[in-house]
Amino acid sequence: MRKTGATRIIVFCKDYRCSHNVQMDASRWPDDVRISDVEPRFVCTVCGKRGSNIRSVDVPPKMGTGG
Repeated sequence: MRKTGATRIIVFCKDYRCSHNVQMDASRWPDDVRISDVEPRFVCTVCGKRGSNIRSVDVPPKMGTGG
């Protein structure tokens, strides 16, 4: 996760109908933690479904920028 420069993340509920989200500090996890390892572990506090989509707040997306 640190390779991307992420320190603040947004965790979105995996259920598109719910889409509850929360910002978190990712610096509490070790450097070798991968986002794909923690995404399935989150449980939404609104709908109770397991699974999430995680995006960085700090690092802008590179898609479509040519970089």
